Amino acid sequence: MDIRNQLVDMGFPTARIEAAMRNTDGSLEQAVGWLGEHPLDSAIAKTGPPPDTDEEISTEVLIGSDGEPIEPGEVSAEAGSLVCQDCSKRFRNAAAAEMHATRSGHTNFAESVEKIPELSPEQKAAKLEELRLRAAERKALAAKAEALESKNNEILRRKADKESAALIEKQKQIQAKKDAEARRREQREDVLAKQRIKDLIAADRKARQDKLEREKAARQGLPTSSTPAVAVASATTSGPREKKEYTESRLQIRIDGKPAVVQSFPVETTLFEVAHSVLSQSGIEPANAVFMTTFPTKRYSAEDMGMTLKEANLINVAVMLRQS
Repeated sequence: MDIRNQLVDMGFPTARIEAAMRNTDGSLEQAVGWLGEHPLDSAIAKTGPPPDTDEEISTEVLIGSDGEPIEPGEVSAEAGSLVCQDCSKRFRNAAAAEMHATRSGHTNFAESVEKIPELSPEQKAAKLEELRLRAAERKALAAKAEALESKNNEILRRKADKESAALIEKQKQIQAKKDAEARRREQREDVLAKQRIKDLIAADRKARQDKLEREKAARQGLPTSSTPAVAVASATTSGPREKKEYTESRLQIRIDGKPAVVQSFPVETTLFEVAHSVLSQSGIEPANAVFMTTFPTKRYSAEDMGMTLKEANLINVAVMLRQS
């Protein structure tokens, strides 16, 4: 049933109903609340709003079954109610019918001898309470639905945040692996480059030594052999020799003012472990130890103690151990 018709059935004047609809959001509970907060005395309720109020009064004229106009708020003595011939709805008075005509556009009304019984004050109060209860129930259901929707949205948000955090962490791990692999590749390339330099230096030294021996032999009138020269040429022109894989490293560790320590270690031994193994001879704590090589000159200090002998390219070499 239309909200206005429900309020008309409860006995509220049409003008007050329209005022309630204008001053609220148009819902039944808001309209009932406004009417309850703005009561009128019985005289005003019967006669309608005074002429100097701002209530809107419709000027539409309703036509009865006898063809005569029906004044708003009046029904002929013989008629008990008005019936809309377009939709068959029944109205207690012309004001209610006028409201229906304004909202629906229906204009065909007829009088009926059947009267719509007036609601007693108790029935009106009960009807009003029923409407309030139904409005409160709808409001509670709406609040419950809103709370459930909010909870579901929060669950979805947390799930999305968790998935996003997991994805970010996975990307960090992938990037960390890439960075570690790049560092290892750079270390391998550095080791190979150093080895190539060593090979070239050794080949050059050997070539100069062979040249000196040949010149010495020539001065002494001894026969010379071209094999060393061929070997030198081969060493200088050929590519880098294949590096031998070692599993152990024989280190000669020289300590300032103390005898050198010669000891073999697995190539996976860290510099920290090497320093700790000679602590009794060196008297230098591993955290304060510094390893140095002469050629190529290299210094390994506290931040390098986690490197292995293989990573530091300390395979079968002599190193100096000092206090940092």
